[in-house]
Amino acid sequence: MTDFLEKWTKEIELILKHTEKGINWKRVLEDHRVMIGFLQHERLIHLMVTLAVAGMFLVTVLFSLILKSLVLWLVDLLLVGLLLPYIWHYFKLENGVQKLYWLDKEIQKRI
Repeated sequence: MTDFLEKWTKEIELILKHTEKGINWKRVLEDHRVMIGFLQHERLIHLMVTLAVAGMFLVTVLFSLILKSLVLWLVDLLLVGLLLPYIWHYFKLENGVQKLYWLDKEIQKRI
């Protein structure tokens, strides 16, 4: 998904570099806002998954502290190994969508 986001961002930046009269900026803005909506939905889904994994991690840490079980500590390690990449991926999605908002304003200036 982040590759898709980067490709779209580069495509819009390339379009913005052109100052030709033949570009339909309203159409570009419409297409761009459709992509923003799609990526906002994707960002929301990734946030929910990240929060679910974080919740599971916190619950297993709590049970690990109470029960002092080696198996639960291993589950904690697995969950933190899963949680950190989820957080990183969400961070990249969030920053990418924020950049798309900025590009949206730049397209609006062209109209």
